[in-house]
Amino acid sequence: MKKEFDFDLPLKRYFLKPVADDLSDRGISCLDDLLDRMYENPNGWWKELGLSKSRANGISSWMHARRNVGLELPDTVRKKAEDLGKRFYKNEEIEEVGGALWHDLILDRNGKRILGQPQKPNSEVQPLEHLSVPPQFDGSNGSNRGDKSECALDVDSDKEAVTLWLKAKATNANTLNAYRREGERFLLWCLLEKHIPLSSAKISECSDYLTWLQMLGRTDEQTWSQRWLQPQTVWLGPKNIPRDSRDWRPFNCALSFSSRKAASTIVRQLFTFLHKTGYLRFNPFDQISSKVQLLPGEGKPKEFADRSLTKEQWEEIEEYLDKQPDDILKARLKVMLLLGKGLGMRASEMLNARCGWIQIARYGQNEELVIDIVGKGDKERRLPISEAQERIINDYLAYRRRPLLLEEEGRDIPILASLRPGSKGAASEGLSRSGLYLILQKFLEEVAAALHKERPRDSAKLRASSLHWLRHTFAVTSLEVMPVNVVQNALGHASVNTTTKYIAPDQEEILESFKRLEKNQ
Repeated sequence: MKKEFDFDLPLKRYFLKPVADDLSDRGISCLDDLLDRMYENPNGWWKELGLSKSRANGISSWMHARRNVGLELPDTVRKKAEDLGKRFYKNEEIEEVGGALWHDLILDRNGKRILGQPQKPNSEVQPLEHLSVPPQFDGSNGSNRGDKSECALDVDSDKEAVTLWLKAKATNANTLNAYRREGERFLLWCLLEKHIPLSSAKISECSDYLTWLQMLGRTDEQTWSQRWLQPQTVWLGPKNIPRDSRDWRPFNCALSFSSRKAASTIVRQLFTFLHKTGYLRFNPFDQISSKVQLLPGEGKPKEFADRSLTKEQWEEIEEYLDKQPDDILKARLKVMLLLGKGLGMRASEMLNARCGWIQIARYGQNEELVIDIVGKGDKERRLPISEAQERIINDYLAYRRRPLLLEEEGRDIPILASLRPGSKGAASEGLSRSGLYLILQKFLEEVAAALHKERPRDSAKLRASSLHWLRHTFAVTSLEVMPVNVVQNALGHASVNTTTKYIAPDQEEILESFKRLEKNQ
């Protein structure tokens, strides 16, 4: 449903207070005044008003996103706003100027819906733990709420219900992260896009959400604004931003087929939980197909073997790292590569790893150094540690001024740390997930840049790689010299079918075969 704009209302009803006050000081008291200036001087309206470029970009982008409700901009301003929404544009800074989100359900004296004023900048787009929902949208009176006297959940609001679901169902850190991510995304979407509590979502809203996930990040702004209320910039932000940052957003890119499938599955599990516990009267997802559509160009997901690095590419990484100065940062990178490519550990396992995981174990008549990795579902697997690997870890611990491996006082110390020596207590210095990804991403980009001229293809592959590629590389290289059941155990796979996905055919053999085929045709 389209909203009615009142062009004579004070700007504070549309923009954040600092922006509205700034415009008012410059003689702009309402949207009509602002549009007049734009039409009078479409190329230099913002300079005439003495606005910064980032604020002007924010205003024009905000107004362009609402063109379907009566905000028509001059062609020059409109073209600029469209360019700002394109991924390939110059990455000009765009100030967040407002645009009410769920707070726009304010009625004027004639009973018309108009845009309102957010409580504070970015107050609406917040992670679950920081989210403050207005009473009319908190779900305490959701239209799908069950009989409160028969509800097994001792909660009053949708946020509390989602939080309790996480507590009940998230058995480990990985599950918690995935469930929290999808739960807060759907909750925010209900509030910002549909202006309803989660507990008022019916079949139409739930179906719309799955369509919305397909379109996000892969739809031009004009097409997007014809279907959806909030611009994509509300939802999309940079990768690996801390959850307490004002730049945090629920998404950082378009979702792949597997990510959309995971999102659908988890949100369905949330609604099943809420229905079975009596919080909701019915589960709207029960009437919606669980099949996730493959979009054009996605095709069959890539096999794991495609996301590994060749022996030559790995040698380039090691050679580049060897040339770096000997310091704590280099030592930390060596340990990261060891845990990922040398031992095939998952990101969560690398973050959770403690020095006490490494110990001496008996193999027949011999004693060997091993690491007992605690993986998914708290399952343990034991892998040997070589003398060279032991030295790499001990060198890093020495830089940090921490006890070396096998020393009792160092058992609880994280193997990977975020801090330089002496900054904080050893037991609390563990690296964050975003920190782990950012450190490795920056390093791989440096290697890629160094290879760009002489080996552009290798450079491109390194730019596309990520932390999990280390584990893929471990799997592919291990399968060349180990039985598949041994690699299965080393990776902590529940099924050997997962392990066999890493087996790649000999590419040279395929190439030669196709050449012979061509000659015979």
